[in-house]
Amino acid sequence: MHLCIYEADRPTPEDQARFGSYADMFERWLAPALPQARFSRVLVAGGEAPPDPGAVDAVLITGSRAGVHDGDPWIADLKAHVVALRAAGVPMGGICFGHQLLAEAFGGRVNRAPAGWTIGRHLHAVQPAGQALFGATPLAALSFHQDQVIDAPPSATGILSSPASPNGGLRYDFPALSVQVHPELDSAYVRGLLTGTAVTVFPKPLVKTSLATLGLPLDAAALAKGFARFYLASMESASENLKDIGKPNG
Repeated sequence: MHLCIYEADRPTPEDQARFGSYADMFERWLAPALPQARFSRVLVAGGEAPPDPGAVDAVLITGSRAGVHDGDPWIADLKAHVVALRAAGVPMGGICFGHQLLAEAFGGRVNRAPAGWTIGRHLHAVQPAGQALFGATPLAALSFHQDQVIDAPPSATGILSSPASPNGGLRYDFPALSVQVHPELDSAYVRGLLTGTAVTVFPKPLVKTSLATLGLPLDAAALAKGFARFYLASMESASENLKDIGKPNG
């Protein structure tokens, strides 16, 4: 299984030296749950062209400091590309920015969250449509966003929700799955963001409360297993469809 990670951003050089790129983080997070996968990566935010639809088995779109409404040409190109991936039946995963981009591309609405920035560890209820992937127990995960999916696309069903992110996870009626949370991040990385030079961007009370959550357990492994189940089930379904296409009609 060839899974291509679409990098919608990269950390600062200092953070990359310590934590690696976002693609590195995603591989570390997902590979233990999906040992069948061979990973590649493409820096779409840097203007690199993604693979043609069907050239890889599945894709995963990362988070980004950019917003889906920013005017960068690569964002419009990526929206058009995921529509082509849908037509080709390629399984798609999205995280944070990727979650929002898929929603916008398929008829949802993304805007600033009414609650403002959501940062740190939060609990997310697993909706019935998500329990086959993630189980029924609420999941603890890290968040770092100020935009969110306000209205889900008509083709999507909610799978994760929290008071701050009611549309925190979506599964589509074609092979696509996305979440607002950042299961690939670890607490040390988020702590660095909250205590570094960019800290003045965030309200001081929010920084204090967010930092206080970072020592608590996370359910990143459970989220990875859910994404692995999604990718494997999508691949199996595609394989069965190909078998059906090859069967005689009479």
